[in-house]
Amino acid sequence: MAEFTVRELLAATGGTLHAPALSLDSVVTGATIDTRTLRPGELYVPIRGDVFDGHRFIPQAIEKGAPLVLSEVDTDAPHIRVENAVLAYQNIAKLHRERFDLPVVCITGSVGKTTTKELVKTVVSQHFRTHATVGNLNNQTGLPTTVLALNETHEVSVMELGTNHFGEIDRIARVAQPTICLFTNIGEAHIEFFGSREGIFRGKTEMLAHARPGAKILVNGDDDLLFAVPGAIRYGLGKSNDVRATNIVSDGLEHTTFTASFFGRTLDAELFASGDYMVRNALAAIAVGALLGMPDEELLQGLRAFRPAAGRADILHTDRFTLIDGTYNANPTSMEAALRLLATAKTRRVCIFSDMLELGPDAAAYHQRIGRIANELGIEQMLCVGPLAKYAAVGETALWFADKPALHAALPSLLRDGDTILVKASQGMKLKETRDFILAM
Repeated sequence: MAEFTVRELLAATGGTLHAPALSLDSVVTGATIDTRTLRPGELYVPIRGDVFDGHRFIPQAIEKGAPLVLSEVDTDAPHIRVENAVLAYQNIAKLHRERFDLPVVCITGSVGKTTTKELVKTVVSQHFRTHATVGNLNNQTGLPTTVLALNETHEVSVMELGTNHFGEIDRIARVAQPTICLFTNIGEAHIEFFGSREGIFRGKTEMLAHARPGAKILVNGDDDLLFAVPGAIRYGLGKSNDVRATNIVSDGLEHTTFTASFFGRTLDAELFASGDYMVRNALAAIAVGALLGMPDEELLQGLRAFRPAAGRADILHTDRFTLIDGTYNANPTSMEAALRLLATAKTRRVCIFSDMLELGPDAAAYHQRIGRIANELGIEQMLCVGPLAKYAAVGETALWFADKPALHAALPSLLRDGDTILVKASQGMKLKETRDFILAM
């Protein structure tokens, strides 16, 4: 449990104390930004969001047992007045992180962060008591929340770092202080805000400035931008990588075998997932485990134990169909990878595709490219829904629908028993509704 004295909180946040009943040696037992999960004794940190201002919930926090809150405004509650509650929360988490001397693996990239995090966690957990990001708590408040869950029982931490603007990785990497920096790839996700892949590269590699002395850097060596990171250990399928996979054989959509060569060692590995991108993610996990001194059998056990998370290319079966569920999110890089996975299916292949968001002024061109790739791969049916997905509806086998009700009305006549169906879009398009509609058919 994270514990802080009032004195430590004042030093970390630079705030001023307005709590006559508390001494500098008074202790709070943790910190939270959510009154719904607040436990008696915890510090409450109110965050201003797009919909709610956490300051509105200060009275509820006090009622639930918070002895102290942070606040950007005057309040009658016992509080530490701060200028920026998010920054203060990050500084509190940084103080907690600095109490631990343990390996911290920080993972970022355009695509595959969460899947790679889960793979690394599953592998590392075969040997170490492992702390890891829950879900995708990887942003300006999620990362500090993750750090504050560290405790004395943990031997390794695996954290995911997300961003869609410059400076965000810089702020949260300062909190995390990685000892292993892992980069999955540089794609076009959030390119609207970064301007180019080179901009995304700069934003992601902000992590490096906050790596602890002696930190290791792991990069996807098949990525043209990451390949050039100085001093990095490269993993991937290309011959120049330090951690490499050969003899890749996919047995359907849910099983792959490959030979991993790394640091003078060779393993015949098995993974219950498919696609070259999943093999790369597995190589990253092998590299982390090897750097931490894990033996071969534990690395293999970890890979065999992994299963894709819901909405991240996990495979769902019904009496009629096989679904590749990619409804959690999409960008041009992940969409192309998902199409290539779909193309390996032995049945009739259908892609149900909706808009990829945050792509800026070239969004239409990115969607057109997805349509061309689907045609090149021979996908038998391309069903597009949404204003941007319209641009992907190219070729004789492609259809466009203005909205999901229109799509759903047509699906019974378009889908056939035995089809393998990819359902994928940015999360904001809520294509889970279509996935659930198909599962119920």
